[in-house]
Amino acid sequence: MSVPCVVCRTMRTRRLFQKGGKDFLRCTRCGLVRIDPLPIPHQLASYYERTYDSGIYAPYAAAEDVRRCIAAHRFRAIRAFARPGRWLDVGCGTGQFIDAARQAGMNAEGLDIAPGAVARARAQGLTAHVGRVEDFEPTARYDTITAFDVIEHTTDPAAFLDRVCRWLVPEGTLVLTLPNVTSIYPRLLMRRYWFYYAPNDHLYYFSPQTIARLLTQCGFAVRSVERAYKPLTLEHVISQLQIFNPLLGRAARVIAAPLSRSVRTRARQCYLGEMMVVAARQAAGAERQNGPPPTRSEELGT
Repeated sequence: MSVPCVVCRTMRTRRLFQKGGKDFLRCTRCGLVRIDPLPIPHQLASYYERTYDSGIYAPYAAAEDVRRCIAAHRFRAIRAFARPGRWLDVGCGTGQFIDAARQAGMNAEGLDIAPGAVARARAQGLTAHVGRVEDFEPTARYDTITAFDVIEHTTDPAAFLDRVCRWLVPEGTLVLTLPNVTSIYPRLLMRRYWFYYAPNDHLYYFSPQTIARLLTQCGFAVRSVERAYKPLTLEHVISQLQIFNPLLGRAARVIAAPLSRSVRTRARQCYLGEMMVVAARQAAGAERQNGPPPTRSEELGT
């Protein structure tokens, strides 16, 4: 059944390609890309619980050093502009970012739909909640909400943003990271074989323009849209490629075989075609705009 575009509400789409039994459709008006058909929302929690424990996300969950390095990098990247105080990390997993924020003096907690991941966060003494964004009710508003690699997994990104907007204090900070569908990887280098074209996991694919427009419609003022980097080891990148793009992963494994272990396990800043978006909840009475505000961009199409 056809569904309207979550950004511009048009019903017109163009089929780009098929992958994993799903059609990838681009909105002919605003350019938002989504899969078709979309999954049923209540199926997602059980799916992510399975994949986190023993499926495609299990290697990432087991890579404790990599996750802690990414969490520390993300905190350093946002601490200068994120509003201090009460923080919520949506999609917190096993809690590495919560821990990084708490060590820096923030009153941080997390939310995740995977009970196993939350249990592991709680075992470290962290505050984490099990639940979907649609069902969660915070006890008080937050000064900063982070959602790293989350919004592309949601069945209704507009509803997601509407809800987290209500959880923020006026002018509170929202930080997102997500794949950029106009980056060099899907646009030129890998096209349909881009590792983020994962139809069972990523449901929507935004550009800087479409995510800025949707945020504005949902009550946010967009502050910046920039490239997002992750500190990753070559060994971890290859292991992820073998899951999401087996052909490329096998080739990378052969090429990297002669390299020393120290080279393969040294973390380096990697650009994988992601963007970091910083927005603030508009103050009460601020007029919502129909189009995206100016954003600071760092060659996001390359």
